[in-house]
Amino acid sequence: TIKKAEVVAYPELGPEAIYRLEVEDFPATVVNDAYGNDIYEEGRKEYEITG
Repeated sequence: TIKKAEVVAYPELGPEAIYRLEVEDFPATVVNDAYGNDIYEEGRKEYEITG
């Protein structure tokens, strides 16, 4: 459940603005994190066929 949503940057972008969310019981998968990790790229590397 999203308890609170606050625009923190680029309010002129409307729904594309940057939001800070306060959530509860909200399971999620992080695809791109603040350290540059990318779960999609990691998956490709794991199953890449090399020859």
